[in-house]
Amino acid sequence: MIYIPTADGHNVPAELVSSGSERLVILSHGIATNKDEDGIYTTFAEEILAPEFDSIRFDFRGHGHSTLRSEEATIAGEILDFMAVVRWSRQQGYKNLFHVGTSFGASITLLCAARFSFHDFSSFVFWNPVINYDNTFINSTVSWGKEFFSQKTLDELAYKNGIAIPETNFVIGPRMAMELLNFHPDATIWPLGLPLLVIHGDKDSAVPCYDALEYQKRNDRVVTLRIIQGVDHGFDDKISDVYELTAEWFRLANKTS
Repeated sequence: MIYIPTADGHNVPAELVSSGSERLVILSHGIATNKDEDGIYTTFAEEILAPEFDSIRFDFRGHGHSTLRSEEATIAGEILDFMAVVRWSRQQGYKNLFHVGTSFGASITLLCAARFSFHDFSSFVFWNPVINYDNTFINSTVSWGKEFFSQKTLDELAYKNGIAIPETNFVIGPRMAMELLNFHPDATIWPLGLPLLVIHGDKDSAVPCYDALEYQKRNDRVVTLRIIQGVDHGFDDKISDVYELTAEWFRLANKTS
């Protein structure tokens, strides 16, 4: 375990898998999980990426080994976490940088891409990305978000002490709730020259697949979309296909960089 300092004094717990490669993949996890993504990231990092690619996976604040409670997590804070890991990765002298953002983690990447430069990255991949906070959470169009964002009016969100995500220990605090209400990762125009592959399951009950379709249409010059048929949010028995699609996308970018 290594710890990467952020601009606001937080330390991001991270796990580096290194085989001495010149290529590094940064892995960002979703909400209410951790850097291992229920084992999906662990397997991908240790058995698929290595030794061709080194990788670093990390816990956003309020998750995993973070010292902060989930109620203290904010989207702004997670942006600081991600950018700290990006800075650390750049300082290690890797020849090529790549990124996988999964679920909520992809929304953080989208918000960062709207303001910060990733010109030195070779390519990106999103797995079942949260693109539209309104459709996933606030006025959810899928069954998962409807379980805990059940307010009758938006005003109610301004007075909630916390919103518990069912079957997890994660509580969305008031600050993050307001950020979900007012931040718009879907508005990010994906940077030209930075290849992005979006992989989404068409039966995703947690994050609307439709949002990925709409985002690709708006950014079709640089964003490629692959729909995996018949799978839910974690890709079920098709995860090995997702691994291979992602690794091949990175290999292709590496050849052309």
